[in-house]
Amino acid sequence: MSELLKRIKKNLKAAMTNEVEYRKNDTTDGILYETCIAHKEVSRAIISMFPEIGVKPDKATDDDVIKLLKRYINVEKTRELYIQKYLTEKDVTGLTSTELNNLVTKMINDLGENLHSPKITIAENYLPVGLTEEELIQWIKDNVDFSKFKNKIQAMGIIMKEFSSMDGNFVRKVLTENF
Repeated sequence: MSELLKRIKKNLKAAMTNEVEYRKNDTTDGILYETCIAHKEVSRAIISMFPEIGVKPDKATDDDVIKLLKRYINVEKTRELYIQKYLTEKDVTGLTSTELNNLVTKMINDLGENLHSPKITIAENYLPVGLTEEELIQWIKDNVDFSKFKNKIQAMGIIMKEFSSMDGNFVRKVLTENF
């Protein structure tokens, strides 16, 4: 079993234990309680997503768990677009699914760090710490020959293959702003 999944399950158990204690003490509001519930919900959501990728949790690798975490974060960010009213029904009425996906992706990229919630933060904390922007720029300079591509974004394939757990939006941003 994935070490990352073991950590998520351990945190789920701790969150459930803490929730019971909070309820025994009639403490069902406040930041500690809400964080406890958020941990529980994130852990359960990730564990419940394994059928989507066709892998049993006990056979999962860290890469499988990272894939699910990224999917979960994207879903939560999309939800936050609506909750925080960056997107309304009026904005999406009449859009095709492709147009809607493009709009959501653009808005998530544009909002960046301004689009967050406790659940997103918790899920992001499970992701491995990647390279800094400067480290990625240096790696690209040392290892990518842009003359082999029609445009610089096509180099994403090489970069994502090397750093499979890195956020694709981060890589795209680095490529567009620096090369």
